[in-house]
Amino acid sequence: MVKKSKALTVSVVLVAAGRGKRFGSRRPKQFLPLAGKPLLYWPLRVFEKTPVVREVVLVTSPLFVDWGRAFVRREGFRKVSVVVPGGAERADSVRAGVMAVSPYVDVVLIHDAARPLVTPDILVRVAEAARRSGAALAAWPVPDTIKDSKSKSGAAFVRKTVPRAGLWLAQTPQGFRRNVADRLFRRKPPKGITDDVQLAEKAGVPVELIPASPENFKVTLQEDFAQCEKILKR
Repeated sequence: MVKKSKALTVSVVLVAAGRGKRFGSRRPKQFLPLAGKPLLYWPLRVFEKTPVVREVVLVTSPLFVDWGRAFVRREGFRKVSVVVPGGAERADSVRAGVMAVSPYVDVVLIHDAARPLVTPDILVRVAEAARRSGAALAAWPVPDTIKDSKSKSGAAFVRKTVPRAGLWLAQTPQGFRRNVADRLFRRKPPKGITDDVQLAEKAGVPVELIPASPENFKVTLQEDFAQCEKILKR
């Protein structure tokens, strides 16, 4: 008799506490309108309709916690269990979100609000891999030739070409089996952490790469909004 695998249960930490300095707006980009709704509406909408997602922890800057709570009520996002204030750095915000997650889930996923085009399929595949391997992340193989550069007289010059075989562009969600998340995020993160699975790498936890989509890109510049709107309309 084939033993059925336990149904997967997932908590998502949506990180929306950034200031978006590169974006060039006085209001953080995650609260600006995309196709008539704030940017963070779109990933929340995906979480809401993904059955394995049991709860969502929304992390905003302290200034936007009340706004976030009112927004969640107004839009009827039933899976958002709490809105918590983030910290000075992204890693501090992630830790605050993970600490607020329910203990009764198999996997914790961390996702950036600035990636509005995540899909249920990506969420599920990353979560399954995290449960299987300990940690996992959505990623995309590097499609272009990579140049290492050096600066001279204010200009950039090629130093060498970097072989792209085996290189991936890291995305979110990034996920952790619950016991791994508890261990990695218990302490204040060290400085220099630029993405979440680096903690797993440093701890020797296997990190599985899950091919996602080039459309799961991070909104960084104002022109990225127009590209997102085209994809949403399609």
